[in-house]
Amino acid sequence: MKAFKTYLFFFLLTFSFALNAQPAFTIFDAVNSPLPDNSVQCITIDSHGRKWIGTSYGLAVYNDTTWDVYFTTNSGLSDNSIKSIVLDTSGNAWIGTQSGGVDKFNGTTWTVYNTLGSGISSDEIRDISIDSAGNKWICTFNGLNKFNDTTWTVFDATNSGLPVNILDCIAIENDSLRYIGTVNGGFVIMQDTAFAVFNISNSSFPDNTVLGIVIDTAGSKWMACPAGALVRYHSGLFTPFNTLNSLNPSNNFDAIAQDSLQRIYLGSFDKGIVWKDGFNFYSYNTLNSQMPDDIVYSVAVERNGIIWAGTSAFGLVRIDENVSIGLPEPFIPSPVIIYPNPVQQNLNVMVQTEVVSFKITDLAGSVKMEKKISAHDKSSYTFDVSFLSSGMYFLSVNTGKKNIVKRFIKAG
Repeated sequence: MKAFKTYLFFFLLTFSFALNAQPAFTIFDAVNSPLPDNSVQCITIDSHGRKWIGTSYGLAVYNDTTWDVYFTTNSGLSDNSIKSIVLDTSGNAWIGTQSGGVDKFNGTTWTVYNTLGSGISSDEIRDISIDSAGNKWICTFNGLNKFNDTTWTVFDATNSGLPVNILDCIAIENDSLRYIGTVNGGFVIMQDTAFAVFNISNSSFPDNTVLGIVIDTAGSKWMACPAGALVRYHSGLFTPFNTLNSLNPSNNFDAIAQDSLQRIYLGSFDKGIVWKDGFNFYSYNTLNSQMPDDIVYSVAVERNGIIWAGTSAFGLVRIDENVSIGLPEPFIPSPVIIYPNPVQQNLNVMVQTEVVSFKITDLAGSVKMEKKISAHDKSSYTFDVSFLSSGMYFLSVNTGKKNIVKRFIKAG
């Protein structure tokens, strides 16, 4: 009993500290900074501590003091929508774009690799990783591309064991072992040129889509899934961490990173930034912190512990947990209530805040409905969602200052 009391006291002390400690938040947006757009799709931190920030409309490089901003109009950038950035050992930036292929930038010169002038299989890029031999592995909407600076090799669903052609992410363990996240094709292990596929039909893997992968020092693979939450793969076993079997507050993730202490950080569709430290999960969201958005598209962590989060519509957030700025309000009732849930036809929304717009998106981020509000005197709204297919969706309520996200199920 004494041991239990000691443990309970330590837990309460830790929980109390978690509620009373509030980190310093700095928000960079297109109004208060040179950030080119408020939708931040990817963040990479180079060896000099510079933040390479890919947005929906432009590339920014920030060294904590000054900004360099690149568009198609002032540089050799092939497309303004940036999906992935990685730096090679020579300091070259390899930039994956939404529709312009891959751009290589050495700080002065731009080189564009697209379907018109190279062997790349698609101009729609989702992720790029580089192995120790310098090979670039590129996930596209039309297969996996390997580029050794001279030759292109394409793996797709017709010439390899890949289950689908739409690939979202890749993590490299060594020069012969790679882990690939697909869209609706499951989790893929690529050993040399052999492929093993794991999905909800043939394994205990809980999702057919993987939107981010990191590998820790113990060799565990951690995956961010849009419906299957956080999943660990180790020694042939899948272990999910979801809202039912853990303290994880969300099942819906689209970005992942880890720090030097092996803590896992996740960008979610509904709970802002979520991170796992040991058995505990924590979250910074619009209800308990200064996070301006509950939808986080990208996340990166510096060596000094600074967290960077790219939001869907409210810019770039810098979170410094080493600086305390006061007390949060942990128990805040949500200013948005939706019902019924699941819903078949009419989704009712009650609000206790000013509303600028509503938006419904699916798990892939596709916009299914968007409505701007001109008059702000209503406290309830009703939306006919009968046109939606059965499945999970997100209702985003834009208040003008932040995005509040509610998850709902469209029943058949």
